[in-house]
Order: sequence, then C-alpha cells, then structure tokens
Amino acid sequence: MKKNVLRPGLLFLVFCFFINPGLTLAQSSSRYVAGKTPFGFESEINEFLKADSASFPPIGTYLFTGSSTIRKWENLSGDFKGTRVINRGFGGSNIKALNYYINDIVLPYKPRTIVVYEGDNDLIIGISQAEFISQCDTFIKKVHAALPKTMIYFMSVKPSFARKQYLSIQEETNSQLKKLTQQRRQTGYIDVAQLMYTKAGKLRKDFFESDSLHVNKGCYKVWADYMKEKIGIPK
Repeated sequence: MKKNVLRPGLLFLVFCFFINPGLTLAQSSSRYVAGKTPFGFESEINEFLKADSASFPPIGTYLFTGSSTIRKWENLSGDFKGTRVINRGFGGSNIKALNYYINDIVLPYKPRTIVVYEGDNDLIIGISQAEFISQCDTFIKKVHAALPKTMIYFMSVKPSFARKQYLSIQEETNSQLKKLTQQRRQTGYIDVAQLMYTKAGKLRKDFFESDSLHVNKGCYKVWADYMKEKIGIPK
C-alpha cells in the first residue's frame, strides 16, 4: 500500500497552522513585489513583506500608513505604549501608490483601525484636490469591501514652512477630506493641522526638523496624545 507522506514544506505549514490557527496561507508564505511597478517604492514594500514573512503581525492591530510623515514616526509604538501598532509608511508616497499596494501592506493585516496620512506629496506633484478626494474614497471602498468592520481615519494634511505656498490649497483639501469622512461609515477625520499653531496663530517652528517639512518627536507626541482620544485609545 502506498503511504501518504507530507513534503517538508507542507509539514512546516501544517505545524504553523497548528500553533496559530488564524494564520492564512498568504501570511505564511513569502510575498514579494517583482520587477518595476507604475509607482515605484518596490524596495520599501519588499522590506515590509520581508519583515512579514519573518514575523507576521497579529490581526486586530492599529495600522498607520501613508507617506514619510508616518514612516518617520520612529517612536510610534512608544507614543502609543500599550497598544499594538504597525507602521507601514513609505516616504514620498501618495494616495494612488497606497491604493496600488493596498493588497500588500494594508488588507493582509486585518487591522481593527487604519490611520492614513497622505496629501502632502499629492498636491505638489499636481494631483488635483478632486482626484485626491476620489482616491481617498477608493481607499475606503477597497478596505470596507474586504474588512467592513475596520475603522479608517484620515489625518489632515499638515502645514509646514517648506510648503507654505500650499497652505490655502491644503486647507481646502482638508475641508473636502473632512466632508468625505462624514459621508462614509466607519470613517473619521483627525485634524492634526490645528495642533501645529501657537495660540497667536503662528506656525510652530519647534515642531519641525531642520528641513522645515518633517515634524519632530515633540510634535509626534502631541499628535499621539490628541489622537488617542479620537480613535479610542486610553491615555
């Protein structure tokens, strides 16, 4: 009689599923972006996928994603101490790129909450406000088609000294983004832009790094304390 013998690779998967029944085949196998994509960022995305293949994050976490404003939040886990968070920010990104990689660095984690920061780069490369808002809506629809119970929060586009000429268009974009979130279920808006000014209405220089564009640790801490209440995390 012919014996059924499990191949070593399959035996390993069976073992993985035994110790973690919630693991899916996609999570247990290596996934990589091959070749060039229309948006670039292949090396950054593959670094995330490499980390996932070594140790896949638990489901039901708080996922932060978007451009360098998220990527450079190096103390994210410390600022949200006691809460499981995942940082999947990739510098220079825009909302179209995030939508393109949504099946790689968003949906597989099955997060309970997603916090998105995009818009900074979109506006300076010529993406119109209408297109940006439309792409944000696409993100919402893609997430909720797969994860209907996941809460999504969009952070406002932050003001900065380096891009002061875009302040008016950023403010209008933020107004439209807030309106979109009010029209969609399981979606919210976090206005971090209003935290960037002094009581006198001056943009705070002490919140920025030397490039006058990216924010520093002090600013991130202020954001985190404000965001905890907004997204339901105990302080």
